[in-house]
Amino acid sequence: MSAPAETTSPDRTPSRIETLHPAWGATLMSLSGAALITLRDPLAGTGADEVLGLAILGIAAVVGILLTVAGLARMIAYPSAFRGDLAHPGMGAMIASWPAGLQILALAILQAGVVGALPADAALIAGMSVFVPGLIGTLAAGYAFYTRIIGLAEVPHAAVSGQWFIPVVPLVLTPSILYRAIVLDMGGDPVLWAFLAVLGWGIGFTLFLLLASIVGSRLLVAPPPAAHQAPAWWAWLAPLGAGGMGLIATTHMVTDAGILADIEGMTALIVTAMWGFSVWWLLLAVRVIAKEWGRLSFHPGWWGFGFPTAAFVGLTGEIAHVWGFEWLSAAMPVLWIVVLAVVTWLTVLTIGAMRSGAAWER
Repeated sequence: MSAPAETTSPDRTPSRIETLHPAWGATLMSLSGAALITLRDPLAGTGADEVLGLAILGIAAVVGILLTVAGLARMIAYPSAFRGDLAHPGMGAMIASWPAGLQILALAILQAGVVGALPADAALIAGMSVFVPGLIGTLAAGYAFYTRIIGLAEVPHAAVSGQWFIPVVPLVLTPSILYRAIVLDMGGDPVLWAFLAVLGWGIGFTLFLLLASIVGSRLLVAPPPAAHQAPAWWAWLAPLGAGGMGLIATTHMVTDAGILADIEGMTALIVTAMWGFSVWWLLLAVRVIAKEWGRLSFHPGWWGFGFPTAAFVGLTGEIAHVWGFEWLSAAMPVLWIVVLAVVTWLTVLTIGAMRSGAAWER
């Protein structure tokens, strides 16, 4: 179901800004996620990954600027089209992918500062300048969407899918963002930052658990989602991977602030359990998507394959470090290449869809 357009002459062709699909925000999430993983030194000190990471980060920043300009222009020039998408039980959650992408972009910028790929001061200023509006936008979009969904008398089964997780994913990344900002000498009270990290992670992950029960129930009592919603199966990896990384960052902040001590072991157990479920869900999603593969055609929502893959790989790297598994550490370059391959594949499909005009269809 498409969002209602502005009331105009029936002979007028809607502009691309007016009909811009909210799922395009996933491009920023995926590119920023790829930059983040690349800047985490997957090639163990060679330096090549740092150069490539900065290049991907630059592309993500340009995409972020374009999406922000287009998104604001659509909100101002075509408010009823924007509100129509927000009220849609399936499409409304996708609106949060744009501000969510800004938060992931902020995390990647701060990571570049932590590893020395960017000057620390510049990375801190740029990262937090992107993080704050991204956080505000995500909270606003999520609140507006969820309150509308709660008020609906009946939500179509087809609209209930993993895309509902989009507004909560950035919240579980709050600790990862704040921890890197502290490393870059953000200043302030470390106890307060630790409190805000726990608050953000708790809100985001608790909402994920609530939504997971709803979306999981839908998978049991209704037919599977349509073929074009295949990324919705993959989306489960995002809150699990990002949530695991956020929990580890929270542990660092809490222990560094002297609030709690010796909780690393408990964190390792919880995060490992989350990773184990991620592996299980990945295998399930691969099986389901493989069955539908022949019926799939490109859609902007396909960019939903990118960030969940990066989040899973990022959490896998944390598991390798926590448990000291050399065999898993040795696999990280291969998993990093998988992330790059997914983003490259999506980029090629997007260019082709733009040339054919299919990218602008709803």
